[in-house]
Amino acid sequence: MAKRAALAILLGVLFLVPVGGVEGTRTEHERARLHDQIVLKKLDTVLGPAMRANDIQLWIVLTREYNVDPVFPFVTPDGTYPGGRNAYVFIDAGGARPERIVIGSHQWKQGAPFYDRVIAARGKAVGEELRKLVEQYQPRRIGVNMAEQTSAADGLTASMKDYLVEALGPDYAKRLVSAERLAIDYLDTRLPEEEALFREAAEVTRKIWEEAFSSRIITPGKTTVGDVLWYIRQRCADHNVGIWFRPDLRVERRGMKFDPSEVPPDEFVLERGDVLHLDFGIIYLDFSTDYQKHAYILREGEQEVPAGLQRALENTNRLQDILLSEMQPGRTGQETYFASMERAKAAELNAMIYSHSIGNYGHFVGAAIGSFTSGSSPGLRGSLPLRPGSYTSIELNTRTAVPEWDGQDVFVMMEDDAALTPQGMRFFIPRQTRWYLVR
Repeated sequence: MAKRAALAILLGVLFLVPVGGVEGTRTEHERARLHDQIVLKKLDTVLGPAMRANDIQLWIVLTREYNVDPVFPFVTPDGTYPGGRNAYVFIDAGGARPERIVIGSHQWKQGAPFYDRVIAARGKAVGEELRKLVEQYQPRRIGVNMAEQTSAADGLTASMKDYLVEALGPDYAKRLVSAERLAIDYLDTRLPEEEALFREAAEVTRKIWEEAFSSRIITPGKTTVGDVLWYIRQRCADHNVGIWFRPDLRVERRGMKFDPSEVPPDEFVLERGDVLHLDFGIIYLDFSTDYQKHAYILREGEQEVPAGLQRALENTNRLQDILLSEMQPGRTGQETYFASMERAKAAELNAMIYSHSIGNYGHFVGAAIGSFTSGSSPGLRGSLPLRPGSYTSIELNTRTAVPEWDGQDVFVMMEDDAALTPQGMRFFIPRQTRWYLVR
């Protein structure tokens, strides 16, 4: 027995088989279990009210391999394969919850408790089965994922729509409507237990950026922008977490022109006295995080950041306070934006606000508050109300003249994810109030 145990330990070491998760993150099994718990509860409790609120009696999520509908992962159990052409059908026939039916192939794990019926079909047979369901239930409005402004609700491709219209026939095809608002309501409604999971994802994000903003990683005069960014990407791989955009590292330097919409090349060398601005987010536990943080590389003889730079950071903290206090349940993104900007102007802050919904995807489906390019958000996203329990990426900046830089303006661009709780907006993890220092 002892020899067998020793052999098992040796094999585990040789083949690097972890007992738990990688680098402090959860195991794949734990991640799958959490995914299934959340999806099943949302299907049971969130979907029905969302369908009724949008007067949709039958919702079709039609997807296929290599071109997956963005809604698909959040209506199916972990590991579900989308098949050559699969239809996920939700029918509100007046029961306690919508009936859930999947039509297609590759049906592993797709039965109970997630789906009430599984209908095996391939090719044109999928459309034939869809038509049978429509004939049986006679829905007045059939929702499909077509959306001009919400990409996560726009998963129905042109060819799949043609396929669906042909399968249903002209009379039933007239009942097809956009499920954009239904998808928004379903996806953006958060369960209470999800808050702790997002916080966990935020903590992993913080751990990685704090490593990157250290003297262990950055050597002034030697380390490049690319060195830092590739370190971050490698650490994400080490933690077994994804990224949903390439991290950005901007540099502000005394006497150097700065454009906040541009990033330096990877070969750009970091020097003492530089202000570093990192934009970085991960994918973990079905959530995408989005954070922006600042570091300062101390000059020789400096022990602290210049007072003017600390004041610049505090100005952005003041703007955060203003915005968070204006974010109230039911208030639209546009209303929140204009109220916040009016107060920022009164406080003599040179401010920009461009905050967005965050959740299962980075630029998510809920309310937007401002825009980096246009100022306000006049479209659908700006007209959406702030939903209780929903998450927002508080993204904004202030521009402050710094005396120690001969009056040069310095942008402090912050981004912190927060939840709309009964006590108001709350950051998942503490915001930055002091500069990270690289010595």
